Amino acid sequence: MKRSVLKKQSILHSKNLVQTYLSLSLEQNLALLQDTFDSCDDLVFHSIHFNTIPGCLIYLSEMVNSHALFELDQGFNKYIGSSETESSDAIKSYIRNGFAFSNTNEVNSLETVIDHILSGYTVLLIDKIDHAFLFHSINETGRAVQEPVAEPMVRGPREGFVENIETNLMMIRRKVRNPSLKVNHLRVGKQTNTELSVVYIKGIADEKVVDEVHHRLSRIDIDGVLESHYLESMIADTRWSPFPTVYSTERPDRVCAALLDGKVAILTDGTPFVLTAPAVFVEFLHSNEDYYNGSLIATFTRWIRFLGLFITLILPSFYVAMTTFHQDLLQTPLLLRIAASRENLPYPIVVEAFFMVITFELVREAGLRMPKPFGGAVVTILGLVLISQAAVQAGIIGPVMTVVVSVTALVSFILPNYAFHQVIRFLGLPLLLLAGLFGFMGILVGLMFALAHLVSLRSFGVPYFSPVSPARKEGWKDVFIRAPWWAMETRPPGLNIKNIHRAGPNDSNPSRKNEEVDADDKA
Repeated sequence: MKRSVLKKQSILHSKNLVQTYLSLSLEQNLALLQDTFDSCDDLVFHSIHFNTIPGCLIYLSEMVNSHALFELDQGFNKYIGSSETESSDAIKSYIRNGFAFSNTNEVNSLETVIDHILSGYTVLLIDKIDHAFLFHSINETGRAVQEPVAEPMVRGPREGFVENIETNLMMIRRKVRNPSLKVNHLRVGKQTNTELSVVYIKGIADEKVVDEVHHRLSRIDIDGVLESHYLESMIADTRWSPFPTVYSTERPDRVCAALLDGKVAILTDGTPFVLTAPAVFVEFLHSNEDYYNGSLIATFTRWIRFLGLFITLILPSFYVAMTTFHQDLLQTPLLLRIAASRENLPYPIVVEAFFMVITFELVREAGLRMPKPFGGAVVTILGLVLISQAAVQAGIIGPVMTVVVSVTALVSFILPNYAFHQVIRFLGLPLLLLAGLFGFMGILVGLMFALAHLVSLRSFGVPYFSPVSPARKEGWKDVFIRAPWWAMETRPPGLNIKNIHRAGPNDSNPSRKNEEVDADDKA
């Protein structure tokens, strides 16, 4: 299906309804609206008169701005007090020229009128005129632009997306001031009629990926979309994979960077989290702060993050396998100390590990659900420490196990993406079970299955493990390291982008300057 058709799609069209057009009779039009909004006490029908010609303003009282209604009322009073002729043409001419502040539009479809009333517009119907006038009077309420809570940074922009889709689009437009930035509006949800925006940069994004995004969104058939994860779960390539194949973020700079790399963004009204696709595995280990620091510092931070990934994933299972099956690999003093600490403990070490991991998950979830003055990460960590100390003193678990699980719990927060952080924590449980049953062999088999699954995944046709597999060495400069900006002249490979060059030869490249100087000296 072509984008030109999909752009015009609305929830009303998706229901395959026959268009109903407004008539010249004001009473007939009002009867249709009253029948549609039966038992809706918040819908206001405010009668007005243009001298002898009757009209009616229709709006939802909770969704309109009182100041906009006052301005409309003042404008109508000016017409009534003027010497304008009492004709439909004179009224239409006055409205078209006298209400520019309210972005006046004219429609003749009853379905379109209903859709705009539900969106917070004020609709004007006039007798003997077979179309309606729409006035932008939406009450812009909601959270102000603030620093993102889930993705804090030391250096970088402090603004984050909010629940208003128009504000979010404004923040993207402010950063990418280019007419090539295209925005397509859609509606999804048979009951909620949620507004979506598909954003991409024409000439950079792959047209096939853009069409595929529109196609997958058009196939969604659901009563309501209240958050962007509704869409994420329905447009993902593999529905049963624990790994997210669509990236979600609440940072405008992150979305703009993805757009410049040739990706497509999906904005959902009512949530601050924006989706970007295609997504690759290494993307979930990168932070935008990597690009705001020096190359060496960012590279070191990335390696620390990779180390944190492996610690979170395998440290408890590694300890269980070591102490259960491979004691000969431990030094004798350490082995004796561990054996002494485990004397008279009632349960096997794998049971202790499961107990501690599940206890941490319970405490963490309780900390998230607590009222803000009482909850938070500090309370979660403090609760874990107190429970661990009490369990050791009661002789239920060993002290070394508390250290292992506590380190794993703290290090897990180094992962920058919360959805990916949850997946890695979840994968640690089956690895822990395999380690308790088969030792190191069980860990290796579990990691091999996970790696094979990662290599087989795709995100909108792009290999999930790209550019590592299939190997694209030109993309490694932004995977294992973070090369300086003057060295990253091309966009990430593997996205089937024709416009692969991010920048031309950069005169600030120190290596080029040195080569030019050496060439001049030789000459």
